[in-house]
Amino acid sequence: MEQRYKLIEFEGEHYLADLDYHKLFLADEMSQEVFELFESQTEEQIVLALSDRYPEQDINNCIQWFHQLFERSPIKSLEQPQLKIFAPTPYSSRSRLKSQTLGASVAHIEFLKALSKYAQIHVTQEFDGIDNMVLIPFNPNDRASASMIIKEKYDGVLLSYLDNFEMMPFLSYLYTPVVLPVYTARGDNGRIANGMLRWYASMRSFDAFMVLSQPTIDLYSTFIQDTSLFHIVPCGVDTEFFHPMNKETAKGKVAKLLNIPEISQKQIVGYVSRFQVEKGAGIFVDIAKLMPDTMFLAVGTISDPDHHNFPPNLIHIGVRPREELPVLYSAFDVFCFPSIACSEEFGLVVLEAMACGTVPVVSSYDGPKYFVKDAGVIVEATTYDRDLADLGCGISAYDFAESITDLLHNDLNRQAMAEKARQYALELTWDNSARCLLQLFQKLNLKKRLIKRANHLPVGFSLSRSPDGNVRPKSIIINAAKEHNAPLVGWLYDTSIEEGIALALLQNHNMREIEAILIMVCHQSIRRLTMPKTPKSRAFYVVTLRSGAKQNDLKEFLLREWIPATRATQGCISVEMWEDHYGRAGYMILELWENKQIHFQNVSKLWGEEKKDVFQKLGQYGIMESNWGGEIINE
Repeated sequence: MEQRYKLIEFEGEHYLADLDYHKLFLADEMSQEVFELFESQTEEQIVLALSDRYPEQDINNCIQWFHQLFERSPIKSLEQPQLKIFAPTPYSSRSRLKSQTLGASVAHIEFLKALSKYAQIHVTQEFDGIDNMVLIPFNPNDRASASMIIKEKYDGVLLSYLDNFEMMPFLSYLYTPVVLPVYTARGDNGRIANGMLRWYASMRSFDAFMVLSQPTIDLYSTFIQDTSLFHIVPCGVDTEFFHPMNKETAKGKVAKLLNIPEISQKQIVGYVSRFQVEKGAGIFVDIAKLMPDTMFLAVGTISDPDHHNFPPNLIHIGVRPREELPVLYSAFDVFCFPSIACSEEFGLVVLEAMACGTVPVVSSYDGPKYFVKDAGVIVEATTYDRDLADLGCGISAYDFAESITDLLHNDLNRQAMAEKARQYALELTWDNSARCLLQLFQKLNLKKRLIKRANHLPVGFSLSRSPDGNVRPKSIIINAAKEHNAPLVGWLYDTSIEEGIALALLQNHNMREIEAILIMVCHQSIRRLTMPKTPKSRAFYVVTLRSGAKQNDLKEFLLREWIPATRATQGCISVEMWEDHYGRAGYMILELWENKQIHFQNVSKLWGEEKKDVFQKLGQYGIMESNWGGEIINE
């Protein structure tokens, strides 16, 4: 949805700014609050939310004033689609969600489901449970397909994962905000960080990284200058699907489901994740060995369960259908999450367990601690200075075992934490996550409106003759539109070489691309500034075509004999040949020498002695219209 109005503060006063007509309206506190709720709430909801602070009639009058100002029908609820989002994705929900217990694919699909309540979602593969979905064919390598995406005029593009590099070229010509979710911020031997930097260099000011928690921003702020592209949109949980059940009833169902009767009689510590080293599988086994009287139940993928030396009190039940997860979470007395993976940005399974009223025990490393808070136990972890084989921290099994034991021995404390866990989960629903993502797209579209698209302003480079006769390089701004329309004012504007280079770079590259080379350029500039300056001598002369000679012969002679001889002379820095810009059939030669004295001495020796035959041969093809020294410019 396009944002025409925005609240601003100036000299202690608050105003409502009309961005289209550049008008300001003084806004009191009630007007500000009504405006902030106007886009997302119905009239009844606004009155209900503010009636404890302001008279109901005043609130209704303010709402009607906004209606007249915006020239639109009464407020629409967010239940109706407003934005149109393109969400290309390689995943298929039917085959993934049946057995998937965690991961980026689950998070992304849940984001799309929730977002579809408020926006029209165009996808490239069919998903179950997305009501407001339009299935479209799309091939990023097909020009017709790309053209169709551009014509749709989307309000935003939601990518699925970092590896969607085939979408990167679209940023060059798709003038639509692109949001890239960052479900994993590092790991995989630097592949993820390198991919992030590739996207960072390509992104425009109205694109964004959608990160799940603060550690991702902290990580990249150490080597990226512009962190304004990072926006936190936390994952959510389906609190209707994941809900608390009576603990004894849940244990009975799991015991019957798995045909393990002792489950209903013991305290259970649960684990739901890939059973791999980086997910803390080894630590979970060690904890079980330290607590032989407690049952440990692990759920998730495992490579070869027969080769694991599990203690008798640990049972691994493999991958289970997603429909069984709520009863499994509810059957756990404590949920154990000992992940040491450097890619643990959020920990979705922890939030699912909390939604079922199960107290989590997590480490102090990265994402989960930010939403667990005091609804669980946070065990101190040793953070590594750098990733070690995708491992980001070290955890003590003894510390985990001690924390879990304390929880199991204190029923009242555990019950109080379980209630808090459920309450915290209710605040982090997928619906709230979708609203947060929707607001991000609205913010990016507003930012796009405030940023003018780059004008087509070609820049050329040439030479200029000053009033004193000296010739210097210059850049030329060519006032010409892409449609070649005649400009209202002059065609050409002279400016400095530095300004021309800057304009040329900024038209084709964003600031993040330029940032990548500025350090090198600045370093070289500093070296030049600190080097001792020596006077240089610059000369030019024009060679025109002799009557009866052929222009190609003159050009070939200059390129093959005259210029190489000059360049090979001691003290000569550079020689350039230009087409004569005065319209005559000839060429202009520009020479740069170390200093004026070397210039005179060596050129006299060159053409008077060493290359006298070449100098005489010049007369067969052309005429030098100025003496050999030309005009000397001391720098």
